Amino acid sequence: MNKKNWLFLFLAGAFALTFNACKKSDDTDSTVDTGPTEWTKSTVFTGDPRGNAAYFQIGNTGYVVGGALRTNERLDDAWSFSNELWSPIEDFPGGKREGAVGFAIGTKGYVGLGRDGAVAFDDFYEYDSESGTWTTIPIPFDGEARYGAVAFTLGGYAYVGAGATVAGKGLSDFYKFDPATNGWERIEAKFTSKFVNGFAFVIGNKAYVGGGLEIGSGQYSDDFFSFDGSNWVRLSSLNRADDSYTYDVRRQNTAAFAIGNYGYVAGGNRGTILGNVWKYDPSSDSWTDKHQAFQGTYREGAVAFSIGGKGYVATGQSSASKYDDNWVFTPVR
Repeated sequence: MNKKNWLFLFLAGAFALTFNACKKSDDTDSTVDTGPTEWTKSTVFTGDPRGNAAYFQIGNTGYVVGGALRTNERLDDAWSFSNELWSPIEDFPGGKREGAVGFAIGTKGYVGLGRDGAVAFDDFYEYDSESGTWTTIPIPFDGEARYGAVAFTLGGYAYVGAGATVAGKGLSDFYKFDPATNGWERIEAKFTSKFVNGFAFVIGNKAYVGGGLEIGSGQYSDDFFSFDGSNWVRLSSLNRADDSYTYDVRRQNTAAFAIGNYGYVAGGNRGTILGNVWKYDPSSDSWTDKHQAFQGTYREGAVAFSIGGKGYVATGQSSASKYDDNWVFTPVR
């Protein structure tokens, strides 16, 4: 080979190395992970393996309600997770369902909506953690029956919205729940798409909502908003490419939780089951994926808690399996 050809190959290789070194973070990074361990196994979920269960958290105790088995049979059992131990609690009185939502206000948890096959629900039930009993919320949810909605608590109120009907109608409406009156009030929302299986987490006095699957188009939503109880603010797209950042955090059915001043999403589905972990920093309105990937089988439809400065991700499903393992995430990177 002559000197000119050697020079060409050398320059081409140098260009490739420079390009790869400058590549910004995306959702398909296959670099071997050699950093510190952040995921370890916690106490296995005592109930049957399941996906798409409802969940909520009261203090340092997490709760799991319902979900679906591998056979697609829906469940109505309920469990608590405290001090690394799982315990059964009184069965959910609303019947078997999956794709329901849960939230907590004070010492009480709430579960509602969801579906059982071709039937969707618009009811909600209250769980009193002090008495260990469920009661029916007498005033039905003010919107259409749905599954795959998002829910969060902020300032002593709960907010529930989006999702889909069993007829395949996408939704983007949102409602405020007042525990003092058990009443619902429709509120303004500014989403650019109707989506199911989105995610939400709360940092300080703001909730952050986004992601999910757009009904109709089949695209994964890049919407991401903050909400302070009065105003929605559109944040940087989940699919971002500009002079500062390049990343794609779009997904549905992800596990979402907050630790300190950061939000996290782990796993989920974007045409394939995902296992990477993204961290959201409100101070820069940006996402990074420098954390260790989920160490269990990659999954969607898991439950998630934030207890003692750690994140917990349990149960969930892939195309052919349901899971009962429980993993704890300790951010050290």
